[in-house]
Parts: sequence; C-alpha cells; structure tokens
Amino acid sequence: MLRFPVKNGSEDSISAKKIPEIRAFDDFVTVDWVEEDEVQIDSDRQQILFRSNYVRYTQKIWAHVREIATLALVAIVLGLVAGTLQIGTETLVNWKSGHCARNWFLNRSFCCAAVKDDTKGRLVVRDELECVEQGIWVAWQNPFGAFLLFMTLSLVFGLLSAILVRYVAPMAGGSGISEIKVWVSGFKYKDEFLGLKTLIIKSIALPLAISSGLSVGKEGPSVHYATCIGFVVTNLLSSRSMHFSEQTEYLIAASAGGVSVAFGSPIGGVLFALEEMCTNRAFNLSIMWKSYFIALAAVTTLQYMDPFRNGKIVLFEVTYDNQWLFSEIPVFVLLGVFGGLYGHFISNWNIHFVSFRRKYLSNSKIREVLILIIMTALVSYFNEFLKLDMTESMGVLFHECSVNGGESAWSHEICQLDADTHVAVFLKIFLSLCAATIIRSILIVFSYGACVPAGIFVPSMAVGATFGRAVSLFVERFITGANVITPGTYAFLGAAATLSGITNLTLTVVVIMVELTGAFSYVIPLMIVAAVTTVILSSLGSKAGIADKMILFNGFPLLEKPKHDMTWLREYTAADVMTTSVVTMNEIISTSALKALLETYPNFSGFPVVADGTRQKLRGYASRSRLMITLITNENDGPSVDILRDTKTLGTQDDESRLTEFRKTVNELPLTVKPATPFSQLFRVFEKLGSNVVLVEEEGSFLGLISTKDLMKFQRLKEREMNGQLFNFNEERDEKLWSFIRLIF
Repeated sequence: MLRFPVKNGSEDSISAKKIPEIRAFDDFVTVDWVEEDEVQIDSDRQQILFRSNYVRYTQKIWAHVREIATLALVAIVLGLVAGTLQIGTETLVNWKSGHCARNWFLNRSFCCAAVKDDTKGRLVVRDELECVEQGIWVAWQNPFGAFLLFMTLSLVFGLLSAILVRYVAPMAGGSGISEIKVWVSGFKYKDEFLGLKTLIIKSIALPLAISSGLSVGKEGPSVHYATCIGFVVTNLLSSRSMHFSEQTEYLIAASAGGVSVAFGSPIGGVLFALEEMCTNRAFNLSIMWKSYFIALAAVTTLQYMDPFRNGKIVLFEVTYDNQWLFSEIPVFVLLGVFGGLYGHFISNWNIHFVSFRRKYLSNSKIREVLILIIMTALVSYFNEFLKLDMTESMGVLFHECSVNGGESAWSHEICQLDADTHVAVFLKIFLSLCAATIIRSILIVFSYGACVPAGIFVPSMAVGATFGRAVSLFVERFITGANVITPGTYAFLGAAATLSGITNLTLTVVVIMVELTGAFSYVIPLMIVAAVTTVILSSLGSKAGIADKMILFNGFPLLEKPKHDMTWLREYTAADVMTTSVVTMNEIISTSALKALLETYPNFSGFPVVADGTRQKLRGYASRSRLMITLITNENDGPSVDILRDTKTLGTQDDESRLTEFRKTVNELPLTVKPATPFSQLFRVFEKLGSNVVLVEEEGSFLGLISTKDLMKFQRLKEREMNGQLFNFNEERDEKLWSFIRLIF
C-alpha cells in the first residue's frame, strides 16, 4: 500500500484540505496494483520452485477449501445479522402502534403468525383485523395516549441511534457506499471503517434509526455492515496477511450479499456489485463467482430464518397476475420522467443540505437528529402512508387489490375505491398520496446524511410508490375506469423509477424489481421506465448517482473516466502534472543512511533510485516495503549496501544470492513516460495498469514523478479553474437560513 505525499510539506497538506474537491485525499492510502500483482507472482513462483508437487497440490486444495469456508461464513453471518435486524426493526416499529397480548417482545408478524386466510395468503402478509379482533394483537386505543407513545418512542429510538454513532462509532453513520467504492477501487480508508466496533454499532443503531420514523432506509447501511462482516471474517480466517487485491474481492462480494438480503434479490445484488462497486480494474470472474456464492448463501440463510413468518424475504414482495397494455406506455414514460427529475433534484438538494450541515450544524448533531425526529413524527402521524413503516407502506401500495377480478384481497381503504366512491373520499386518498410524495421527498433531503445510519434506496422507492399509486388512481378514475389497469403496478414502476433516478443504475434496478415481484411480464415496462429516467438525468447533466456525487463532494479519491467533456485537458502533458520536488536515493547507500531515510519519511511509499552524478540517471524505483526487508537482511553485513551490484564483481554463491535479494528490492524497469506525454494518455496508463507511481524521464535522466493522487488533483483543480467549484451554493442564502433556524430553535 502506498502513501506518497511527495510535494511536501505541511503547507501543501493544509491548503489541500481547504479545497473541497481534494480535501479528503490524505485520509486514504493508495494501493499499487502493479506491486500487488508482483507480490502474488513471486509467491506463486516460490511455490513452484521450492516445493514438491504433493505440497503444491495440497496447498492448492487447502486454498480452495479456505476460500469456500470464508465465503460460506461471510454469507451465513450476513444472513443471520440481516434476519435479526429485520425482526428487531419490526418489533420496535410495532411497539409504536400496539403490542402482543401473550408476549410483549413479539412483533406483529410473530404474534399473528397463526392467523392467516389461506385464500388471501399469497397477497396478505397477515389478516391484521382478525388478529386484533381475537385479542392476539392489542392496538393502542386511547388517541392521545397513542400519539404520545408514538412521539416518545420515536424520540427515544432516534436519540439512542444518534448517541451511539456520535460518541461510540462515528464511522457507523450514513450509508457507507461511497467510502466502500473508493476502498475497493484502490484507495484504502481507515481500518476502523470496516472494523468490528463499526459493525456492532451499525447493527444496533440501524434498527433504532429506522424505527424512529426518519426517512432513512437500511439498504445502503446493509452494504456497509455486510462489507464489515467480510473484512472481519477475512482477517479472522487468514493465516497470513491477505493481499489487498485478494481481500477486495471478498469485500465486493460481501457488498453484493448486503443488497441481496436487503431486497431479497440475489441476482440483483450480484449486478449491483458489478455495476456500482466494481471499477474497470477491479472486475474479474473471480469477483462474480464470490458475489454469486455469498448472495445465494446469504439469501438462503435469511429465507431459513423467515423473519416475517410468511415465507417472504421482504415485506413488499408481491406477485402480479394481469398483463400490461400498450396504451399504458405514456404513463410508464411519465413515471420515468418523474424518476429522473426526482433523482436530479433530490440528490443535488441533499448535497446542498449536507454542505449546510457541515458548516453550521457540525457541533449540534444530536440536536439536529432530535429536531428531525420531532418534525418527521408530527407530519407522519396524520398521514396514513407516512405513518406506516416504509416497507409496510410499499407492501400496501404494490399489491393488487383483487385476484383475477374477484373480491378485494386487501383490507386497506385504497382498495375500496371504485366508480361509485364519493369524490370526497377519492380526493382524501389521492391528496394523501400526493402529500406523502412531497413530504417524504423533503424529509429525505434533510435526513440522509444525519448522525445515524442512513440509506436512501427504500425512502426513494417509497416516494415513487406513493406517486405511482396516485397516478393510478387518477388514470382509473378519469381515463380507463375500474378493473382495466393494475394500480399496484404503477406504484411498483414508480418505485423503480425513483430508485433508478437516485442511483443512476439501470440493469440492477430492473433485475431487483423483477425478483421482488416475479413479474417477468413487466420487464418491458421496467426497462422503459429505467431508460426514460436515464435520459432525463443525462439531459439535466446528472451522469452520476448519489454515491458518486458524494465521492466528489467529500473530496474522496476515485480514478474513473470523467462523466463529462474533458477535451480541454488535451493541451496538458506529463510535464504539467509531475512533481519535481522528489526525495530520491542513490544506488549505493549506507545502511545507516537507508535507515535514516526510511525514518525521516515514514509516509513515503517508495523512492526513485538514481546514479551518482550531476545528471540524475534513473536506475529504478524502490518501494518502502522492499527497502525495509533489505535493511533487516543487511543490517549486520557491512556499512553500505549496493542495491544494484554489478554481477561481474560477485564471486561467491553467497554474493549471488544477495544480488537476487537486492534486485528484488529495486524495480529496474518502472513505468516511465516522457515529459511530452499527453494527459489523456497518462490517464489511461494509470487507469489500465493500476500503478500508483509513474516516473518522468528524458534520455535516461530522472525529471519528476507522478502519483495517482497527483493526477487526480491536477484534473480536479484544472476543472475547478475552468468551470468553477463543482458544488457551488449560495452562501448568503445559507446564512439567512441559519439565522432563521437559530431564531426558532
């Protein structure tokens, strides 16, 4: 792993932190993929040269067994954690509306598991009315007491979650997808981010945050705690220090498992890992296989736990019987337009508020969560679609109201609407859906990024579901009449549109939604919705999902092809990017000088090796890790070390073996470019080869060095010069808003 702040000094580091586009670069350690590959090749070569066939085959079999065992353990633990969190979340949410008569600690699913109408079981999670009538589940009867308990429990759950994140494990807050994506792309974050403490606190704080009623979801945090499980398990089972590239495969596969258990969509989870988490460098068939295995085993474990006691993995899993009509395509386009507009504006508004939070509310995180909970609880309690847990609400909105044209199989009043329904009743439900759409969108802007574990996938789906169901009511009332369309599919497609809009994913969203419903006949409507959403996003200039936007906003390093026109960079060359103030080392260096060099520059990952003389003739590049080995090996051999000894001066077998060690220390054929190399070509060198360092030389003379971070800093700063700050907000308006907030609170 490489850390190369070669430009040096503290002033550069401090000034970099003040520039938004690169402020967090120093928090990440760059991985040299070329060196990772060389280490793996050296390890394989050692096995071939110095071990018998029997030992090699035995170790190969053991390696496969260990791989399967690691994958299985990650998947099983993930499935158990996901199931436990789901049961715990539903229990806490249900306490806000009632309790189980025979056992307070049972949630409504477990309490009412024995009460099921077999004729409706495929559509109804449980017959709640019958469960209440029989006294099995006791709902709070006193209106004032019920409201007071709802508010109190919301506050308690939310504050506990915020306190755990704020004071015990700050890295457990938020979603975590952006940091994980940067990590697996080759920029290692702090180990604490994926550590055991973060895993435990995130697993406790996540159900509390969701139960508080905040407009946050579990899907993003599911990816985080799944990756934590992968990190902890691989470190636990690894008999040696696992290579970064090897561990990265397990982390990406674990992220696939996280999405799989969150949505009950194993194939969708695998596609998410490949479409969202993998960079060009990281993708390979081994990752696909590991992702497939973990997704399969994790979902199977979750299915075995049966957290809802109805055989379903997620609460809003549904099945559709009716077919869609070609005359509905304009409505599908409308839903796609809404998804694109939602994704563009909500992500930008949320980033604006995150900037506002960072500037004005950084010292009031607990108070902010308290105010958010009060606001959310007050507006949600009086709207039936906001009061319900988001997954339960989507369970209502997604379902068909009747089976094959028969009687209503769903007790909610939204299924009691027909042509004879009084206009006042229709308007009440229609306006409730519209209000839920607007209010939840606003709450998402303020809630995502608060000091609690928070995802944005399910809240976005809930917004699309209420909008889609409102559209279906309008279409059924004023255009088609009853029993022509399937209203639940509009909610389902609306949820797909907003999910695609906020993530800027297409294939993954289509597959997840198909797996949720089993409605293969709705693949074409789903593809239409996702395609229109993507077109709208592109036309508005949004070519990245919220995770990628947060990477740029937070100043995280990520080497990806620019999502916009960068032709103006063609005029720049390697000479414009390179660092000339580089610490080099001579090819002949004393042991004490080598030791002093490594101690003086503890954060430097390596040094260019040059020959003595006025012109610095480039001889190679020595990584810090290999220099440390050389230092330990030769500390007692003499006062100096010639790391590029000429073979003609060697006479003994011992000298020859030491030459081999020295030549391993220095890469005599490092990646080099000429000063006139165009920036576009330089970018491709870093992107395709994965090297952290490229040396600049001319006719054998060393001129400078370019690291991955140097390249990205140059690109982002030049883009800032040309187009202005990437996220530029009206500071005067923010100041007025802050004054207004202080006046009220």
